[in-house]
Amino acid sequence: MLSAPCAIPLCTLLFALCLCLPAAAFAQDIDAVDVVNHPVNTSGLTGLLFTTAPYTLATGTVEVGASVLTENSVIPDFTITQYPLSVTVGLPHNAELAVRSSFFDIKEGPTSTAPPTYRKTGDLDLFYKWNFLPPQDDSIRPAFALIAGGSLPTGKNADMKINAVNHWGVRAGLSGGTEIGWKEHILGIYADAQVVGQDLTEKRLSDVYELYNAGLLLPISKYQNLQMFAEYSIVQGRKNITLDGGDYSGMTYGLRLVSERFNLTIGTQFLHKKVQSYGNSDRMMVLMSMKF
Repeated sequence: MLSAPCAIPLCTLLFALCLCLPAAAFAQDIDAVDVVNHPVNTSGLTGLLFTTAPYTLATGTVEVGASVLTENSVIPDFTITQYPLSVTVGLPHNAELAVRSSFFDIKEGPTSTAPPTYRKTGDLDLFYKWNFLPPQDDSIRPAFALIAGGSLPTGKNADMKINAVNHWGVRAGLSGGTEIGWKEHILGIYADAQVVGQDLTEKRLSDVYELYNAGLLLPISKYQNLQMFAEYSIVQGRKNITLDGGDYSGMTYGLRLVSERFNLTIGTQFLHKKVQSYGNSDRMMVLMSMKF
């Protein structure tokens, strides 16, 4: 597995690969093939499961998304199930706005002093994405988007069981990607890099860390509606350690079934924890969304 010193260089390489893939090999084969639908991810912004793509919803479109993410760990012994719910609205000038909240169901092992099973509410998040360099028809030139967001708490997190803010949080980042068509096939390549700040005015609680995601999407059916994807994610620089740990890298594989308005995505993520006394774990995920 990857060690912490090489995490950022690898993410830089992945980001550069996703955004700067040479066009020469595909330039003569671009056609009207598309990926049918660009649904939202678990954060509420258009993307895969964790990766944020530069594309945005059409103006006036509303997409409602619901997810289930279950992480199982042996060391320490816990199961955390998260239920994110998001509403995303397409805005004029290639922008979108997402509101998201989460509910957590937490179960710890028999050695924990906490109740065996308990529930918590996550943050109320507001995310904005502006696609300042839109994709061009019949071109694989990468598109780019700016990401900004803020978080407010909906419950107390004094026990640090989940990665949530106690007062407020902010984030900013950049997303990029392209979709390459050749003959009857298409390949989507996406990446994002974000900086997250939590409780910056509270010295004891303040934390600043980075998120990096890169993903590939490949339709595998005749009408492009059944798709497989892979993502690589890194969380780097977290100071506050919660029940699920701190820094980690994760590899995600999954399948997506889409129509023009409906999306069903299932995936599994293998997590490599970089904090001592935390063993590796895995997540199972299901995401459904509908455009209106």
